[in-house]
Amino acid sequence: MVAYVKNNFLLVPIIVLLLFVVSSYARFSTKVTKDEISDICTQKDRDINELVCFEVLESIPGIATRNHSDLAKFLIKYDSQKFSDMMKQFQSLENSTTDRSSKGSYHVCSETSDLAIGCFDTALTSLANKDYLTLYYNVGCTMTMAGTCRDELSTVVKANPQLFKDISFVRDVAFIVLMRTFM
Repeated sequence: MVAYVKNNFLLVPIIVLLLFVVSSYARFSTKVTKDEISDICTQKDRDINELVCFEVLESIPGIATRNHSDLAKFLIKYDSQKFSDMMKQFQSLENSTTDRSSKGSYHVCSETSDLAIGCFDTALTSLANKDYLTLYYNVGCTMTMAGTCRDELSTVVKANPQLFKDISFVRDVAFIVLMRTFM
């Protein structure tokens, strides 16, 4: 009797995991609709900038012909490129500033941008392998890196406001990927 209960007890988590993977796979093989774009961008209980969301999603060529996996891949590559551009900007600012505190903040932002790019690389591999849990973790990692940089920049006396906008933008794009993956 005890062996029967132990075997069935282990069966429950396996079934739950299987349902999660199957539902994620099914969602990633369907096409993205205009209604889904609207649903993604207008969710009131989410911390996302609606304008950025619509701007990004509506600017993607042929979005209606893409499935969710292709959309996630596109957004991850797009956001990774934005982080790469920001990293170069932070490196340039670090090299050009004479203020030690600002130099340190720009260095932290450069390093966190580099880490975020690594997280995106792992996320792309996870997406290709249909490992959605690792995908979720690594896209979430990029949001953490953006938050770390934003917090660090808040200590810079004369930080360019555009830097804060750029950080919010990459965070919002990463959030779109998370919402599409696990909604």
